[in-house]
Amino acid sequence: MRHFLLVLLAPLTFFAGAQALAAGPRAGLDNLDFAGARDQHTPVLLSAASRPVPFRGADGRVHIDYELQVTNARAVPARLVSLEVLDGGSGKVLATVSGDEVARTFSLLGGTATESVDASQTGFFWIDVVLEPGQPLPKTLSHRVVTAGSEVRLTAAVKPANEGIVQTTQTGGSVALSARPALLIGPPLEGPGWVAFNGCCKEAPHRRAGIPVNGNFYVGQRFAIDWIKLDANAQQSNGDSNKNENWPTYGQKAIAVADAKVVSVLDGLPERVPNALPPDTTMQNATGNHVILDLGRGYYAFYAHLQPGSLKVRAGDRVRRGQVLALLGNSGNTTAPHLHFHVSDGMAPLSSQGLPYVIDSFIVKGVAVDATEQGKVIVKPLPQQGPQRAALPLDAYVVDFPSLK
Repeated sequence: MRHFLLVLLAPLTFFAGAQALAAGPRAGLDNLDFAGARDQHTPVLLSAASRPVPFRGADGRVHIDYELQVTNARAVPARLVSLEVLDGGSGKVLATVSGDEVARTFSLLGGTATESVDASQTGFFWIDVVLEPGQPLPKTLSHRVVTAGSEVRLTAAVKPANEGIVQTTQTGGSVALSARPALLIGPPLEGPGWVAFNGCCKEAPHRRAGIPVNGNFYVGQRFAIDWIKLDANAQQSNGDSNKNENWPTYGQKAIAVADAKVVSVLDGLPERVPNALPPDTTMQNATGNHVILDLGRGYYAFYAHLQPGSLKVRAGDRVRRGQVLALLGNSGNTTAPHLHFHVSDGMAPLSSQGLPYVIDSFIVKGVAVDATEQGKVIVKPLPQQGPQRAALPLDAYVVDFPSLK
């Protein structure tokens, strides 16, 4: 972790020494003083890691999802009071996070949800800006962050002295929206009764599944969905749920979302027992049996947790949209049969960045709000029920996909 406080103090120490030693011309220092009058002390450093890509959700609204990195460059802890996301052009407030919501929206680099950032510590706001239909799309975003902490003054010896709790307001982390639209694809599955568990956008575990890999920080699962199928009675499992075959999801067909090239295949990993995470998960077996498609233009589609021995394609194959790739199973780091699906900017599922995508055709049936002990899912109606075009099903949405012909 970079200790920005050392960088901040270095020039102040230099100027103090220069004033003590130099009795000659002051032109250089005068120029620096004039320039410094326009400088702003920013004890918290703000930066967006990537350009956000707006997309339409199945709720009929436009979502802009990204992470704002926050580094406390002070020598004392800071408490995050609030965040406002601003239209960089008009200054209009597009989203606000405050109160108890701060700890639900912010987490430290290691994953701990909190509202406090220790000295020289880094974390992320996991932002979901939601625009209503017809609301103008901003070209850039900026951020206003209010923090509270002990006031730090620099003495002649460059030592911090705490002098009470103060609030600091900063604006920064400006980022331009991507001009590239969200990728349009077909559905990865077919038929009725699919629940988009752990989907976009707020507090779903995929959204915050940042992983340090090969010296970089990746959020490959940013827009991932765990698809689980319900039967005609809204059951997600029947009978003994510890048996994979008692889940309607098990054995369903994973299909190609577009004409594509198969670039990675993994087969032969064993099935897991449902209802418990396996104890032996590694970077190499977390995905389970999988297929990765190169969709072109820097997009890759990732299908995970497939049934061993069911894969019908090999690396190098060309596939057509709707072609069956494999059967759904329960291999890898998983607690039940399902399809983990996401799109990213690289063929490595953990060392690439997740990208938003929209599915060209599906029907919204409602949202899953609860499940009984017998495995029955309660589906609540939604205002946006019915056919959807070019949208992303959101967390817990229940949808029907077209059936294969």
